[in-house]
Amino acid sequence: MHVNRRCAPYFGVIAALALASTFALRAELFVSGYNTHRVYRYNETNGAFIDVFVPNTNNLLNLPHGLAFGPDGNLYVASAGNDCVLRYNGTNGAFLSVFATNTTGALDYPVALIFRPDGLLYVSSQLNNSVVRFNATNGAFVDVFVSNSPALNGPSDMVFGPDGNLYVVGRYNDRVARYNGTNGAFMDSFASVNLSQPFGLRFAADASLLVVSGNDNVVQRFNGTNGLFLNSFVLGGGLAFPIGVEIGPDGNVYVASFSNHKVARFSSTNGAYLDDFVTVGSGGINGPNFMLFRQPVPLVPPGLGISSSGSNVLLAWSTNAAGFRLEATSQFTPNATWLTITNSASVVNASIVVTLPVATTNQFFRLALP
Repeated sequence: MHVNRRCAPYFGVIAALALASTFALRAELFVSGYNTHRVYRYNETNGAFIDVFVPNTNNLLNLPHGLAFGPDGNLYVASAGNDCVLRYNGTNGAFLSVFATNTTGALDYPVALIFRPDGLLYVSSQLNNSVVRFNATNGAFVDVFVSNSPALNGPSDMVFGPDGNLYVVGRYNDRVARYNGTNGAFMDSFASVNLSQPFGLRFAADASLLVVSGNDNVVQRFNGTNGLFLNSFVLGGGLAFPIGVEIGPDGNVYVASFSNHKVARFSSTNGAYLDDFVTVGSGGINGPNFMLFRQPVPLVPPGLGISSSGSNVLLAWSTNAAGFRLEATSQFTPNATWLTITNSASVVNASIVVTLPVATTNQFFRLALP
């Protein structure tokens, strides 16, 4: 996807033409690869492999589970194998920090992540049957929101429902428990039939609750108001120990099939199998479990500055826009051909700087996303 930022021509005497526009990131699909300790990215329209978004070059990511984009636009990943939440650049997947850790002993095998408007990050802690809260800005521990409830055994996925309450899957006691969305108090065992090793859950557009039953290779559907069982909504599709479920931008139901390494797509109307959206092993994925469609949001365009230094031109932009690349064209027209500038960049005073010799013909520059 290409997008104009500030375009600057130069031809002996440097001039600048300021053009700015906002843009939206695509609603790409991100999938955790449990067995490879990576996060994969796919086209939201056809499921084509884009890249390994988090290649885990520093080996900090261990058994990735839940994914969430934070208020800062960055990607947060539950690293279950080492009891922490890691933060990655939302544009290019570069590692940023260890965001939340088990310093208080409250976080034991984190699985699902939810950012809420209350400024907190909610994390399900599977091995101590809790839901823990952290400050969404700095990752500081806040409190244990759901504390070792007797109805909760092995909390995995969770979601805040239309009623504002928290619904949490108990993987090891085959149920969905409901908790007060304000204070975390236990309310009831909301759904507890026809589930065997449940994991993922989502509310559908019709307000019914979809719950993945892993051992049965199905997605069960429950009344979203009273928890009564409605039907086995998703059957077939070659699912093999499914884990995560998501509602896609097209309104259909996406299910991560852990044991045969794919993501299958089903009709939101009747649960009929549509296709293997992410085909078996696409991009090297192994053990897909949690998924996330990025919600397209407008971003503030970074500025591209231009200045001179002797016989050179300096082009600079903020390191906060590190995922962008610099492109140039000699003709600023709607159908112009933009070429990527491959000159080495340096970082100076929180800016990325590319140095080029002054040209004798018009040159226009822009920042673009892959």
